[in-house]
Order: sequence, then structure tokens, then C-alpha cells
Amino acid sequence: MSKFLKESLLILLATLSYTLYSQIDTNAEEDYSQYENVSSEGKIKIYCNPKIFDLSPNRFVSVGYDYIFNSKMTTSPYAIYQDGDKNFTSRTSKFSTHGLRVNANVPVISKPKFLWQMGGGYIRSLYKENNEITQLVINEFTSQLTNYGLTSTNLNSTFFVPTGEKNFIIIQAMGELNGNYNLSDEKHKPDFTTIRSSVSALYGKRPHDRKQWAVGLSRTYRAGEMNYIPVVMYNYTSVNRKWGTEILFPARASYRRKFNSRSLLLAGYELEGTSYRLYNMENNVQTADPNIFVKKSSYELRRSELRFRLDYQRQLKGFVWLAIQGGIRYDLSYNVDALDGGNDFFRGFFGSQSYLMLNQVGLAPYVNVSINLVSP
Repeated sequence: MSKFLKESLLILLATLSYTLYSQIDTNAEEDYSQYENVSSEGKIKIYCNPKIFDLSPNRFVSVGYDYIFNSKMTTSPYAIYQDGDKNFTSRTSKFSTHGLRVNANVPVISKPKFLWQMGGGYIRSLYKENNEITQLVINEFTSQLTNYGLTSTNLNSTFFVPTGEKNFIIIQAMGELNGNYNLSDEKHKPDFTTIRSSVSALYGKRPHDRKQWAVGLSRTYRAGEMNYIPVVMYNYTSVNRKWGTEILFPARASYRRKFNSRSLLLAGYELEGTSYRLYNMENNVQTADPNIFVKKSSYELRRSELRFRLDYQRQLKGFVWLAIQGGIRYDLSYNVDALDGGNDFFRGFFGSQSYLMLNQVGLAPYVNVSINLVSP
């Protein structure tokens, strides 16, 4: 692929894509209930509706800004570590993080027996180091963050396939290009061979208009590195339609309180994360072991965090909604791997592969504000 085509593709990803935050979205813009009461002299096949009553609005287009307040970041020297090692001299500083988040969601096919949505997302994370120690030793890893930040661009497809009046299958596939890349810097141009893929498949049931559940399996990077995890979905709306749940465990879980047709509040958490390629890191790094040699551009930052939050959503006018989210960010993973030959690997929950860096990020409050164009 030529340089021009690569850059053109990246720009297309950044401007036309959106993120489903790696969650399965079962909302669609078409009201399938219109098909449930159709009468005919012939036999009518009724298909499962992808919606239940009163779920939070499905976002077609979303433009938001995310800000994480100061938190401590502790980084280790380059070496060979096992998870939990503490026998090293660390560097501690404070960082704040902020950036733009742009999402879009485009229905491709919307029929009673098949729903296909495509979309993608662009997330930019910029870092500002706020040192309390004026003579703090410069660290290459933190310098890369402050100079270039982190960028995540993805494209994905979601398929909703009814298998009967009450049963359904959901399949989602996503490709991500993540890293500290920068189109204007030749040394930090993105490498399209580092695209990471995720796939989820669920089988579920919709007993009535107020409940749907599903179980399945996901290959995901939400925990920072590649993993295979079971998935449970449970969406429910109470009889009085004032409260409910929106759960896709372990990715997210929320209690929903509906005040009226124009406003609602979600309280819960979301697991957010992925793996980022770190470009232009030094070829010969100084490590605790002089025999360690790390190939240039084979570094992967495994970033993952839990966000405990309140999310207030309100209709401004027509299909335009405002969302204000605030809470606490809790770091789960911020370690760095050195990939052998640049190829990713599976560590899972019980793998013993070593890390190149062991880093920790402290608790921090955060806010997120977005304007959203939602489905009817």
C-alpha cells in the first residue's frame, strides 16, 4: 500500500468513524414493533425486536470532550519484570489528561429479519506533566506521552439477527489502530500492520418489551491486552418504567433512572482500555539486564481503567441530546510489553510472560461532556 493511500485511509478513519466503546449496541433506528400486529390471510413470521422500552438513546453522532484531573504516575526503569514485582527504583510525577472524542453510527441494512450497523471512533488523549520536583530526571516513556499523546481510531460492524419471535444473535467485529502516532511527524507515522482486532458473539432472548438478556464470548483488548472473556448482557425496564438496568458485563453496568421522556440518569461503571503501539522508542535501552535488546517500535502500552460514574442525559431539542458524565477513574493496567518481532501474544489471566515496564496510575476524578444526535 502506498504512503498516500495509507495516510488517506487514516484520515478517513478519523473523520468518518465512531466507537461503540467495544459494547454490543442492540438499538436501531427502525421501530420493529410495527411488524408485530400485522394481520394477513397467509402465515406471518414475527421477528424479535432489537429494542426494549426506555433504554438510553442510541447515538448516531457524538462529539465530546474528556478531562482527567491530576493523578500520580509511577514508572519503572526498563527491565524484565513479573507482575507484582516491586524491587526497583521508580519515577513518580503527576499528569492530567484531556482530549476529543468523536463517534458516529451508520445503519447499513435495517430490516425485520436482519440489522447491520457500521461505525467507528476517534479518541485523542493528550498528557500534561505537572511536576512537583523541578529536577526530576527525564524519562523517555513519559516524554513520549507528553510530546505525542495517544490516539485510538477504530472501525466496526454490528449484526443483529433474529432467530425467532423472542430469540436473537448479536455479532460484532472491530479493528483498531492505536498508538502515539502523528501524521505530521515522519518518525511517528502509524504502522497499519499493528491494527488490533476484537470480535464478540452473543445468543439471547427477549421475553417481552421490558427485558432482554444474552450470553456469549468476546475476544477483546478492554483489559489492555488481548484476552478471551465470557459476556453477559441484561437490559431491563421496570413495570412502572421509571427505572431499569443496562448491563453488558464485564464491559459496563448501569442502573437507569428515567425522570421523564426528556431526561435520565445512569449510575454505574465502564471498563475502558486497549493496547497502544509506542513508536520511535530508543533501540538500545538501558535496562537492569545489559543483555536485553528491544527492537525499535516493538513497545506496546497496555492501558485499562475502570470508570465509576454518574451520567446525566437530557434532550435539548428534537434528536439533539446533551450528556454530562462525571466520576472516578481507577487504573487497572498501564504496563509496557516488548513484542518479539512486533507480533502480539496472549497472556490472559494466568500467563507468565514478562513485562518491560511496570507502571501505576493513581485515582483521579474525571468529567466528560458530549453533544449527541440520537435515533428516534
